This record gives sequence, C-alpha cells and structure tokens, in this order.
Amino acid sequence: MKSQLETSLQSSIPNRVQSPPPLIKVDREVEYKVEEILDSMIDRRRHHCQFLYLVHWAGYAGTDEEMSWLLATELNHASELVKDFHHKYPGKPGPHKSA
Repeated sequence: MKSQLETSLQSSIPNRVQSPPPLIKVDREVEYKVEEILDSMIDRRRHHCQFLYLVHWAGYAGTDEEMSWLLATELNHASELVKDFHHKYPGKPGPHKSA
C-alpha cells in the first residue's frame, strides 16, 4: 500500500508551504505520528484477507493526507491507540474478529 503522505503541506497562505510535524524514529525507521484510529475493516477484495485501520495522522488536519488506511501490521508503534480504539468500539473488526 503506497503512502499518501508528502514531505510538505499546502498552506492557505499563497506561495507558502507549511512543514509537516516532526518525524518519529522507531527501531531506526521513520514513522509518522498517529493522532487516532478511526475505523477498522477486513479487506477481502484481494487474493488474501488483509486487516486494515483507518488512521488520522497528527498534524495533517484539513489536508488530503489527514487520513489513510494502513495494514494492522504497520501500526506496531501505535499499540496503545489500537487498544483504545477496540475498547471504545468493541464491535468493530479486530485482529481476532471477523467483519
């Protein structure tokens, strides 16, 4: 899955580019900060099922990059947010639940 994030954001001020929030390094790899997990689903359209989360990115409010679907395996660094999401929405698909 290709990320929709870019290295800069459009500003509402003409000819001005706003810098994105600082990147986070996790296990020597660059990560973007997740603000909140909004939804989950199991994608059965491909050859094999994939479990996805809809992520709201910190610092990207009001942009096309504000939200994106990520594989659950890409959210190891946000395990507390995943736990909070499933606590808030126990009926939503989870790692051991079906859609």
